Amino acid sequence: MSGKSRTLGLMALKEKARIAGTLADLRQAAAQKAEAERMAQRLREALQRQGQSQGVRLASEIAAERAMAAQLLAEAARLEDRQAALAARMAEDRARLAQQEQRHQTLTDKAGSVRRTEAEERLALRDGAMPPRRR
Repeated sequence: MSGKSRTLGLMALKEKARIAGTLADLRQAAAQKAEAERMAQRLREALQRQGQSQGVRLASEIAAERAMAAQLLAEAARLEDRQAALAARMAEDRARLAQQEQRHQTLTDKAGSVRRTEAEERLALRDGAMPPRRR
């Protein structure tokens, strides 16, 4: 392995490490998005359960329920915004991952091509250094 093939091989390994980092970022964003979705679902369920009590209620209870509903709605809206931001981040990570995988494949192919060329050159040099066969 000479300088060029070694350099290309090392560059391919470096790109593979970047791919691993991007995959970790993508998994983390997916986990955060799933958690935000679960929290939003729980808030929607809490909103549905709220105000279902029967009978006479005090004005203060109604006001407290309204305030709680407003807080729940605000939190649900914040979580939906977070989901959208995480979805955008995941799309960016996927695009970056595709680009890195393409770069890694190109570097790997180039390194293999250079290795084959170097092996052919070494073989040609070895064959050229040998005396011709006698017949």
